[in-house]
Amino acid sequence: MWISPNKYNAWYETPLGSLCDKLEKDAIFTLFKPKGFVLDIGCGTGNYTYEIKKRGGKAIGMDTDFYMVLFAKDKAIVSGTKPLFIVGNAEVMPFKEKVFDGVLEVASLCFIQHPEKTIKEMHRILKPEGIIAIGELNRLSYWAFLRRTKGWFKETVYKHARFFSIRTLTEMLHETGFKDLQRSSCLHFPPINSKWFLKIYKIFEKAGRTVFPKNGAFIVAAGRK
Repeated sequence: MWISPNKYNAWYETPLGSLCDKLEKDAIFTLFKPKGFVLDIGCGTGNYTYEIKKRGGKAIGMDTDFYMVLFAKDKAIVSGTKPLFIVGNAEVMPFKEKVFDGVLEVASLCFIQHPEKTIKEMHRILKPEGIIAIGELNRLSYWAFLRRTKGWFKETVYKHARFFSIRTLTEMLHETGFKDLQRSSCLHFPPINSKWFLKIYKIFEKAGRTVFPKNGAFIVAAGRK
């Protein structure tokens, strides 16, 4: 199922989407410090590409979807910033070996047919000591359960997605040759998109991190080459 760039981008403007975006970025950038040339794989409309640039990296966004890339480029014109956006396949990237200082992938590996091949490509294009971070929806979370259940009854963007556990992500990085591995998770509260609930989400988030630290809906695995 294809999702339009406008619908994709609209998620970040909802109360729940805005909060998730903040918490996910906190989890990512606590472990991933962008510097030099950084590739944002599966960039969508450029949300993380712009964040990389904001944090001092020289950002390049890549996505298989031409319309997502076009939307991201239009945002660059409006905002006055100039990250580079290209159309490309994460399983066969159009780059030479050892050219990037960092690679980031958020919520796109679950849609890729051969995720292990993509991680090997990420390793190939990274310079020695280059950094990597992968953020995905946790298959052990309530959020993933809901999205799977919806997919049984109707066509959704997540119907054929492959969700990962934090252990699986970490093992794939290790098996590919990455070192200094770290991991994190967030979103330990149910996906209730209402302002009253989001005022008290911290109660659920704190309890979840204490009792079920591996069951946050969003997981991050990071390391270096």
